[in-house]
Amino acid sequence: MSSGATRIIALGSAPLMDGFRLAGIEVMPGADADQLESLLKSLVTEKSKALVLIESGLIDEPGPWLHRVQSEGGRVVVVQIPSLISGGEYRSDVDRLISLSGGL
Repeated sequence: MSSGATRIIALGSAPLMDGFRLAGIEVMPGADADQLESLLKSLVTEKSKALVLIESGLIDEPGPWLHRVQSEGGRVVVVQIPSLISGGEYRSDVDRLISLSGGL
């Protein structure tokens, strides 16, 4: 059951996770799509509150637990972050939505 505290968990390449670890964030270096799905399933099942940061390119297609978390909203929030090698090429969903509304 949820203790009330919000967990912050980052998944991605080891070099990127080093920075998050130094900031005191729970990390899963080298995680893959199956590990992300397993994490999301446990967070939903345990009714945990969490911010899950996933490195761009971690998943090719969202799995059922990611779809569920994104459609439910609320306790578990998933945010995509750029990889270290993406440079200026990364564009988040938020950037895309803002440009659609004429804000950028």
